[in-house]
Amino acid sequence: MGTTQNIEAALQRAAAYVQATWQQTVMGNTPLQGMRPLNINIGLRRLYADNILVGEQQTSNSGIIQRISAQKNIAKQLENGTGPWDMKPGLLGGPKAKMGKNGRYNIIPFRHGTSNAYSPNNNFPTMPKNVYTQARALKASVKAGTGTKWGGRLAGTEFQHPPGQNTTSGYQHKTGKYEGMARIEKPYQKATQSKYMTFRVVSEKSAPGSWIHPGYKAHDIVKSVATFCRPGVTQMIREAAIADIEVSISRL
Repeated sequence: MGTTQNIEAALQRAAAYVQATWQQTVMGNTPLQGMRPLNINIGLRRLYADNILVGEQQTSNSGIIQRISAQKNIAKQLENGTGPWDMKPGLLGGPKAKMGKNGRYNIIPFRHGTSNAYSPNNNFPTMPKNVYTQARALKASVKAGTGTKWGGRLAGTEFQHPPGQNTTSGYQHKTGKYEGMARIEKPYQKATQSKYMTFRVVSEKSAPGSWIHPGYKAHDIVKSVATFCRPGVTQMIREAAIADIEVSISRL
């Protein structure tokens, strides 16, 4: 009877290789051939990447099976694409939502980037240079106990950057994108860094078209990862199969 010991081990190595490539593709900035650039925030990338898991190896009538999968909704949305949806129910039903005198509400943070490009470490829409110049001159907001001691807030930005529209629903926003921005300072071991945040409130009384997500186009991530990994995986399995055949022959 033939042995499959080397093939089983090769499948485990191949699965780890595909998993790592898939995660790096989701977290990185450079798309593989055939997929759309992933210009989405780092939090969603990490949620997707952390959900790419290697399943247990199984044996069936058709052979040995090793699966790598991602089941979270964000993975399915980015892979297959999805149309617009209303974010209000999810935002008001989340763990950070609170009950006020006028019903449920939630304070939603938006982070603004300072570079001219998206990158794994700064995957946020870049603010204009004139806004950044004003924002970095703000008195810093710092952590104080379990809360935050707020510093300066950006004002007067709406002359150059007036409130925009939700491009999907047509809703006219009431506040400019950068109005009220805070510079939040955090000390690290080697340096102190700043991040730039604005905060907007969603509530049960928010206008129907105010929190409509435009949806995602299909990105063909899995197909691109499979195409990229196939030569390497094929080589691993071929070498393992030859090794198993040699072991079987040696036992005759």
